[in-house]
Amino acid sequence: MIFKLLQKKEKYELTMDRTNWKFGETNINILVIGIVHQGVAFPLLLKMMDKFGNSNTLERIELLNQYNELFGFETIDVLVADREFVGSEWLDYLNTNEIAYHIRIRENFDVRIPRNNRIVKASWLFSDLKRGQFKHYPKIVYINKVACYLSASVIKSKTGQSEYQFLISFNNFEAYDDYVKIHTTKKTHLKKKTLSYYEKTLDQPQFIRIHRSFVLNLSELTGI
Repeated sequence: MIFKLLQKKEKYELTMDRTNWKFGETNINILVIGIVHQGVAFPLLLKMMDKFGNSNTLERIELLNQYNELFGFETIDVLVADREFVGSEWLDYLNTNEIAYHIRIRENFDVRIPRNNRIVKASWLFSDLKRGQFKHYPKIVYINKVACYLSASVIKSKTGQSEYQFLISFNNFEAYDDYVKIHTTKKTHLKKKTLSYYEKTLDQPQFIRIHRSFVLNLSELTGI
């Protein structure tokens, strides 16, 4: 009903959040997908969880798959979520389904820099930021073994202190710099190799380069 009441657009900003409170001795724990309209998130789909504490990857995927069945992933402009909603399988699911996301992380998260395999804390990459400033790290990094981009800002906290806000995202699934996206029958993989590397190492009669951006597996070709 909420979806029908909103202004018709091709894509929507979604939120994923969780609310947890107690009614007497009963824990009420709800995982929610909301849809943002004029800066306000309206609950759209929810999942009652028979437990206390954080959601897990399977619960998040189940709820997002429910959205896909009703409206399609193609209607998602971006998914916004807080620090609970991280983890390698969850981020890999978002990347595989090409769902753009903005997710907040803690400043002590380990970040792997692919060009030298160095592992640093997220805060180290943005140590020069001042209050009121925003910075986007221009290269793909790995967090929880999944490729993404990393941004940060410094804001004034409720106590008046400077506070870092870190955000991971993946919005452009075609701009991979020196990465290659490999499509298989089951999922999509993002690899730190050039297309020329795979062109040279794959079985030549079976794999042919049909464009500067594509190599095709002829055994999977079903029609032209």
